[in-house]
Amino acid sequence: MADWEEVKRLAADFQLAQLTSTKQKLSERNVIEIVAKLVEQKLIEVIHTLDGKEYLTYQELAKEIQDELFVHGGRINLVDLQQILNVDFRHIEDKVTEMVKQDKSLMLVLGQLVDKSYLDSMAEEVNDKLQDKGYLTMVDITKQYDLPADFVSSHIRERIGKIIKGKLDSQDRDVIYTAAFVTRMKCQIRGALSAVTRSYLDSMAEEVNDKLQDKGYLTMVDITKQYDLPADFVSSHIRERIGKIIKGKLDSQDRDVIYTAAFVTRMKCQIRGALSAVTRPTTVAVVMQRYGFQERLFFSILEEMVHTGQLKGSLVGRQEKMMYIPDIYTRAQNEWVDSFYRQNGYLEYDTLIRLGISDPKTFIKKHFKSEPIVYLKRVCVGSGLIDQTEASIEEAMSTDGYADVTPFLPSIFSEEDCHLLLQECVKKQTDAIICCDTIVTSQKYISKWKQPFASLVQKKAEKDARSNPQLFLGMEKKGGGASKSSMLDDGSKEDRRDQRKKKQAGSTKSGGGTQGREVKMKSTKKKYMKGKGDQGGDSDEEEVSKSRGAEIQFMSVEEMVEELKQQPELRDCPEDFITEIATQIHRPLSREYQEKAVEVLRSTAVQGSGSGKRKTHSDLQERLSGLWTNVLLFEKGAKLFPEETEAILTKHLLKTVCSDITNIVVNVLGHEHMLSNSEEEENFTPESRLKMIGKLPESVQQIVAKLNISLNGKSLEDFYKQLEALCGPQHLGILLRKPDKRKERQLIFNHRQALLEQLSQETDAAMLLHLSVVVLFQTFTSNIVHAPGKCVPQIITFLKQYLPPEQHDLLTRMQDLVIQQMKLQSEDKDGSEVMAEMDKLKPQVVDMATKTKKTSPKQEEEK
Repeated sequence: MADWEEVKRLAADFQLAQLTSTKQKLSERNVIEIVAKLVEQKLIEVIHTLDGKEYLTYQELAKEIQDELFVHGGRINLVDLQQILNVDFRHIEDKVTEMVKQDKSLMLVLGQLVDKSYLDSMAEEVNDKLQDKGYLTMVDITKQYDLPADFVSSHIRERIGKIIKGKLDSQDRDVIYTAAFVTRMKCQIRGALSAVTRSYLDSMAEEVNDKLQDKGYLTMVDITKQYDLPADFVSSHIRERIGKIIKGKLDSQDRDVIYTAAFVTRMKCQIRGALSAVTRPTTVAVVMQRYGFQERLFFSILEEMVHTGQLKGSLVGRQEKMMYIPDIYTRAQNEWVDSFYRQNGYLEYDTLIRLGISDPKTFIKKHFKSEPIVYLKRVCVGSGLIDQTEASIEEAMSTDGYADVTPFLPSIFSEEDCHLLLQECVKKQTDAIICCDTIVTSQKYISKWKQPFASLVQKKAEKDARSNPQLFLGMEKKGGGASKSSMLDDGSKEDRRDQRKKKQAGSTKSGGGTQGREVKMKSTKKKYMKGKGDQGGDSDEEEVSKSRGAEIQFMSVEEMVEELKQQPELRDCPEDFITEIATQIHRPLSREYQEKAVEVLRSTAVQGSGSGKRKTHSDLQERLSGLWTNVLLFEKGAKLFPEETEAILTKHLLKTVCSDITNIVVNVLGHEHMLSNSEEEENFTPESRLKMIGKLPESVQQIVAKLNISLNGKSLEDFYKQLEALCGPQHLGILLRKPDKRKERQLIFNHRQALLEQLSQETDAAMLLHLSVVVLFQTFTSNIVHAPGKCVPQIITFLKQYLPPEQHDLLTRMQDLVIQQMKLQSEDKDGSEVMAEMDKLKPQVVDMATKTKKTSPKQEEEK
């Protein structure tokens, strides 16, 4: 039967197995591939652990962080959390930051995650400790929990009265205490103080009195330290017993000091004895320290003794800086001051300070109340020196000269002191002015020194008006500049206006000669003041505003100074005074110079018509025609060479002779349009020529600019075209004619003679060779050539067809020696042998150039 039951059970199990469906299970590899595919399609976001064996979603990471925070009691360090979860720290830090933003109960403090439950449990622990101890401080709590003080303080205070059963101290907000603690302390204080009886206080007062009589004085601080009781308590009870049990007095200034009458009497005697021996100003603090006086009583007793006359002296200053000055020293001081003043007539402030007088001016005003004293920068002056100075000024005014106060004033007087003294003394002299701080003179005396410049003004005006008329053109249009009534000759009107301009202008500039350059002048010392001080200030030359342009000067101040030094009357004058004179007459002379120049310009304009103008035009015609003819002849000679050499010769011709023609044209046009130029046409540079072209009117400027540009070309055609346009009737009105055969032969002959004359005087080997080959070229071709030094080899090559071999070899050898000599000179080597050989060949080369005829043996053979 048991076997049958077993068979039924197995049959049932088999049937159940047949009816049950099989479960499908994925392999680990398949799972990894599925997750990777989902991540790739961004359907899910996962985080890898550091060992790479597990995946975590961000939701799972947040859940595990919450679990770990709960397990650690609501506080966990992020570093520990990273080690536990085995995830990169960056993911944990980002997720914790996100959780803190979303959940207000979470906080991130110094790399630690803290939740509200931790803070509550911390508050419970603090409460337990508070109930045991009675009081706690925030410092103790912060140290225990290792959290920031502000963080702990804010959260603990939130829970006081709730979780924490206590109160904050009203005076110290960092202390927490319980009501039981306060009650217990009150009982302790009551018990301690209740033991103190009135008899104890009386006995304490007797002890204080005994000590006071021995020492002479006591302080409340000493008493409080001795009996270890509160200061207010001790002070109130001790003061009640002063005059009764305690035989002493309270200090009237310091109520915490008690002293006896005997102590005060003894200190007075000591002070009188110490200060009676003093004969010069002494710092009382030194006396106090040396003899050990009680500081609080010393100053009050000292002031009382001086005030009542027990000490013959006076006190200056307060407390530690107080000085005691004995009367004997004051009398000696006054006697010295009186004696020095009577002998010298002045007092120096620094000397009085060295005598111990801290405020010299106040002392002098009190000591010399009835004296007419003038107070200067470093000294004060009495009536004696003032009268002497005024007498010198009056003498200078009466003789139309000047007075220098330096010789009779003491050397201690600074220039500023002299100036201030002279300011005071010239108040009575309405026409006196102060120069160089130490000299007084009159405007009449200064104005007379314009006379030595009269002839120079006339000469310079004539010269500059003719060479640079444009500088004065604007003045001529306005009527010739300033009127004579505004000149400095009549005195004050011009000076006052100039001084006002100087004050407004500040630093000064002025024109530099006829070219209008700006020159910044250094100021001399302080300049003059007129009358009662209505004329003064800086003496630099006036800065002319930009709207007017640079002022045209007659001469610079320095040049005028040198001219004035040649005058016999001024040879012994101080140089600063001569500079002052030059500065003051500089502007009037410049204006006179401008007026003279305008007059010359007007007279020149009147004379510019008629025969003079025709003569100038004729001279221009002759100069341009001569240079034009030279260019044509030089061009004809250049065409005999190969194209490469011809191009070099043409460029050289443009840079030299053609540039000279352009300079003449530009200069003439500039004069016609009243433009000034700082250089003669012979000294024109491309830059100065271009600058002058830029000033020409637009009607002619374009053509002249094209002529200037053609100088940089490779042919002469464009130059010819522009020059002919400028020489036409619309501009210069000059007829350029090509020379006839006769004139051409004459010009070539003259050119040869000039070359031969130059060759006969030439000693330089390179230049001698250059001149020789040019002469030979003219001999054989009947043409002239204008060639640079670098074309000498090409000319020698050209001459080969006309010269016998030995003569051509001579030129070639001379050329090689010249080149060799140049190389030796550049290398700083000895070239004596080369020089010797060249000296031998020089006569042969010159002889060949001067004696060779046009028909050569080589040409005869060809015929």
